[in-house]
Amino acid sequence: MARSDFIYTDFLIVGGGAAGCMAAVRARELEPEIDVVILEKAEISRSGAAGRGMDALNNVVVPGIATVADYVEAVEIVADGVFEPTISRVIGERSFGILQRLEAWGLHFPRNDRGNYIVNQFHPKGRFLVEMRGELKKILAAQAIGCGARIFNRHPVLELVKQDERIAGAIALNLDCGELKTFVAPAVLLAAGGAARIGLPSTGYLHGTFDCPWCNGEAHKLGYEAGASLTGFEYTASSSMTRDFNGPGLSTFIRHGAWLINGLGERFMERYDAERLERAPSGIRMQAMREEINAGRGPVAFSFSHLPVKTIQLIEDGIFEAERPTMRDYFQRKGIDLKQQPVEVVASEVYLCGGHGLAGLVGDGWGETGVPGLFAAGDCLANPYGFLPGAMAMGEATAERIVDRSPARPAFGDAAPRLARLRASVEGHRRGALGVAVRDFEYKFRRLVNEYVAPPKSARKLQRFLDETEAMTREQDDLPAADAHGLMKVFEAKAGLFCARMAARASLFRTESRFGLYHERVDYPLQDDQNWKTRVLISRGPDGPILTRENP
Repeated sequence: MARSDFIYTDFLIVGGGAAGCMAAVRARELEPEIDVVILEKAEISRSGAAGRGMDALNNVVVPGIATVADYVEAVEIVADGVFEPTISRVIGERSFGILQRLEAWGLHFPRNDRGNYIVNQFHPKGRFLVEMRGELKKILAAQAIGCGARIFNRHPVLELVKQDERIAGAIALNLDCGELKTFVAPAVLLAAGGAARIGLPSTGYLHGTFDCPWCNGEAHKLGYEAGASLTGFEYTASSSMTRDFNGPGLSTFIRHGAWLINGLGERFMERYDAERLERAPSGIRMQAMREEINAGRGPVAFSFSHLPVKTIQLIEDGIFEAERPTMRDYFQRKGIDLKQQPVEVVASEVYLCGGHGLAGLVGDGWGETGVPGLFAAGDCLANPYGFLPGAMAMGEATAERIVDRSPARPAFGDAAPRLARLRASVEGHRRGALGVAVRDFEYKFRRLVNEYVAPPKSARKLQRFLDETEAMTREQDDLPAADAHGLMKVFEAKAGLFCARMAARASLFRTESRFGLYHERVDYPLQDDQNWKTRVLISRGPDGPILTRENP
């Protein structure tokens, strides 16, 4: 292949969400001559988990209200002690600077009667959540475009490229024409989100997930196959979500004082052990909801009628204006007025996410993985409950390290043979020998996740999932794809199956119960701090995944 068929850059960013945009801006600030390319699966102005905006920054250390040490301690509580604190410390140190930057760019941070930021409690300890309004994603995209980064919309990445032991770029699919493009770079940032579509929602609708459905673990699979390690995959998170409305946002209800009530109108969280609730608040909340429903006291709902009208207006302003106007439409069609009617909630399907949980690629305080030149930031990085500020903070950190090193551009690396193999794979999918639609393939393994991987877990169920899906790992290469969009869906399904199987392996490996509901093992019902207060690492070996305890 001719050299002209390759696109060369200094810094390649996979994913144009919050982390990717912030990394591009920071790199160009520090070195105006650096060439930055962002490969975005969708369209950068509305991409990523925060495709519109958010009503708050969940974790900002505001001077005079909290300290970085307070923040790290709060994350340790939420993570049940299973985390490496470096990234959390970096996020805490950078978080207020991120807020100030966003404010300078035009994001609105409401003030209280004393002219101070409105800071509420979201973590079990400390106050770090700052109210925010505005179309965040459009502002971030405008900054990335304005700084001079080259944006390639509708270019999902299918494979990473290495040269010797270093990263050397990526191969992407141009959805507009169906052609493969090779991007050669000495530094690659994976910022393509978590894995939303591994469990199946109660509706059966594949994209009706709590987390961003367009992010399906591609970054995890890409990084692992390039040699990076994974962690936290046994933390199969689940969240409360409005019945039949996909998307997060109920943390808004919680922090402003809404009550969780059962079908009898009773507040039920008071019945649960305060110490457990403080240690693993999200997992215990989901466990409590499940117990109420199983006991016949469902459905469960959030109630607002006890709140002042001003507070309800603040809630509505946050979720209807900043985050998701479609929720306003949904409530209106259902005849729900928060001043009068409760909002029924259900447990979401399980998902894997670094920014909203523990699962992700292992990186250092600059986001660099074990593969030289390969970085991760945002929800695909194991940055425990880093949320939006964590994505942007680590995006900045990776950019600073890359600019500081100024690595030389690689030559071809192994791009040419990889491209040939990938093209052969693409042609195989276009022939579609399996004859099973990708939607049916995805539906099957996600239904099996609900049956065998979602908690409560047991060795028998987890092994059953691995056995049931073993054949699917061979069949996936014969999935049909009629066009480029269908090919993208095939690679998403492959990534989802990969992540689901890693979740089963990690859950089988951790022989204890931890994280509240998220890793409840009925065959190992007790928490074992002596042996398991450590991260589970998954590395690629010659014969398959190798699982180890970080601190045995």
